[in-house]
Amino acid sequence: MLVTEFVIKTGSSTRNLLWIAEILAESGVNLTTVSLDRLEGMACIRLLTSDEEACTRALMKADLDYCTREVLVAEVEDKPGQWAKIARKLADGGLEILSSYLLSKDGKTAQVVFAVDDPKKGEKILSQTKAKKIKKKKSKKQRKKK
Repeated sequence: MLVTEFVIKTGSSTRNLLWIAEILAESGVNLTTVSLDRLEGMACIRLLTSDEEACTRALMKADLDYCTREVLVAEVEDKPGQWAKIARKLADGGLEILSSYLLSKDGKTAQVVFAVDDPKKGEKILSQTKAKKIKKKKSKKQRKKK
């Protein structure tokens, strides 16, 4: 699934980060996830939200420099090695992974975000991967019935 990620680059002070979070909250923007990286005096904030239009309006009203990009959300079993399997499929499909982070997990499944250099191609690769995962093994009882 493709979703829009908002990327804001700003000074790395905690006050700047709180100011941005408060602007979004005051505008009624519900964040689905937040990723923050600080490096060399700058902060890069990545946001996913359930209301992209409201987020855009809030960031524009605050006159913040930001960009958007389409990112992939992959749902996988919540067990070791699943991130690596998806990353391998994307890489084997000729894609560069630009960033990745956890969106959510519930003990059975996990949702992972991947930013890649060709999101549409990545979506196609993931849809083929999901189709393979839908096939469930039959139980011994079901196999004996044949």
